[in-house]
Amino acid sequence: MEAILALAAAIAGAERSDDGGLLQPLRLPNRLRATGVGAAVAASRIGASISTFLLPVVTEAFGIRTAMTVLVLVLATGALACYRYAPETSRSALGGVGDTAQ
Repeated sequence: MEAILALAAAIAGAERSDDGGLLQPLRLPNRLRATGVGAAVAASRIGASISTFLLPVVTEAFGIRTAMTVLVLVLATGALACYRYAPETSRSALGGVGDTAQ
């Protein structure tokens, strides 16, 4: 089971070529795009630093199964938040994305 989770994490991590991602630039208006992407990258790096420290601590204290369960819950929470709060941009012009309230 652990090998399958590790493989899934490796595949998911290999999909992105940079820390900016695709969603952050598309969901922000042009005048805020650089600031929004910068904030998203900073939050991502802070989260990575915290998890790099906490993963061995949680694994040692509670075991690998609990550590992996916590990771899955964090990822599922992020996916649900993106699904709920990210605007649909497939029918919008790139310059107009985020300029109007939904």
